[in-house]
Amino acid sequence: MKRRKISAVCAVLMSAVMLSGCGRLTYDDYVVPESDEAPLTPVANNCIENNYEGTAPTKEETKEVYTSSDGLCRIENKNSYFDVTLDYENGSYKDVGAAYAEAILLARPDYGEMLEQYLYENINSVANGTKEDYSEIEKRVMTFYTGLDDDYRQELEGFAEKLGDKDIEFKQDGKLSRDEVILMEFIPDALRGTACSAISANGNTTATGERITCRVLEWQLGSENQLCQAHSLVHYKNGEKSFTSVTYMGFFPILTAVNKNGVLLGELDVGSSDAEYTCEGKTSYTYAMRYALENMDTAKECAEYMAENSKRFPYCVNILATDKNDAFIAELVVTDKEGEGETVIRDGNTKLNKKLKWDDTNYICSVNSFSADGNTDKITYNESNLIRWNKYNRLFCGQKDMTLERFKELMTCEKINDKLVNIRGEGLVHMVIADYSTNTLQAILTGTEGVIDSPEFIDLGSWE
Repeated sequence: MKRRKISAVCAVLMSAVMLSGCGRLTYDDYVVPESDEAPLTPVANNCIENNYEGTAPTKEETKEVYTSSDGLCRIENKNSYFDVTLDYENGSYKDVGAAYAEAILLARPDYGEMLEQYLYENINSVANGTKEDYSEIEKRVMTFYTGLDDDYRQELEGFAEKLGDKDIEFKQDGKLSRDEVILMEFIPDALRGTACSAISANGNTTATGERITCRVLEWQLGSENQLCQAHSLVHYKNGEKSFTSVTYMGFFPILTAVNKNGVLLGELDVGSSDAEYTCEGKTSYTYAMRYALENMDTAKECAEYMAENSKRFPYCVNILATDKNDAFIAELVVTDKEGEGETVIRDGNTKLNKKLKWDDTNYICSVNSFSADGNTDKITYNESNLIRWNKYNRLFCGQKDMTLERFKELMTCEKINDKLVNIRGEGLVHMVIADYSTNTLQAILTGTEGVIDSPEFIDLGSWE
């Protein structure tokens, strides 16, 4: 990868940081305390000179192939990820679920041990110290599982029966039980804990005249970066319902996915002001995203579907929805609590929180907060959200003739530093870019060594 000076980018990032903080829009009145040694690192030192001009994304070769006995699942082992094809055209949902489990155990015989460890790290992070008492988690799992559409429930049943041990339930013993397998599908709904962002540039400001969308997923990578060992590109082969998902192995609902019409969806956790989590009467929003991708042709239809069903979901979330023509952030308010605001489908012209600054309607951005005027303000009083928002504004707004290479440079122009709030944090799972001029995906997939300063982009092929 070539490198060149990006002093202008450093200046932009300096400006972004100076416009961020817990509710503070400037630091004009701030007095720097006297100290023998400066505890701060200059912002300019946090820049990295990544230049992708003339560097194509890496197309990885297949090392090994694993196929279920009935042929309904094929897994190609690449260097950075598993390329999975699920064939719903020649088998039932339950058959495909079982076939996926069978092929996983061929590709990764240690899958159960690896994923169980990761699962309990997530569980215990929200269990409030009540290890071994997972009754509340079990309640959440059964609520979401029983609320699934029949096809999805049959699919998951086939998967869990083939992969999980029927004789054990929630117990950390190096084996996946049936209930643990089912919980794995509902981590975003039952456990949460993501820190994501997204930006989309429309054709008025790109060099090709076509949209570029980027979605950043940050999550717990695991104490041993277990999630980085399970990156998967999953092709759901199902006629008019076909779509492609960038996810982890064995996960059926949506983290980041695009259908055959180029509709890309991704969720960004927001949470709720409610003091106590409740799942009573709620359904899975990640499975709802899958239903939208399978049954709708445009980003607007998908955003409207999610908005219409927002009160059915357990957590307030943002849903990124883009296609060739449009880009939306569906801000899903799931409670009736006073002060939360109302569900809104935000586009580039939506009135924003009056404390927010956004300088170019050709770009639309989202972080882990609502941003529309009148919705809960978890951005101007949240350091992480505000800093990332301001960085996106300073880096992208006003940019014309944006090339894909320049876009990638801006998305990776910061060194990884856990002492600073960056667009790419140490929990980066994947960064997916949809190039609507070629109808292709490429991605940064964090490896087992963790997030690195100068990453390569992987060619994930076409969604058509």
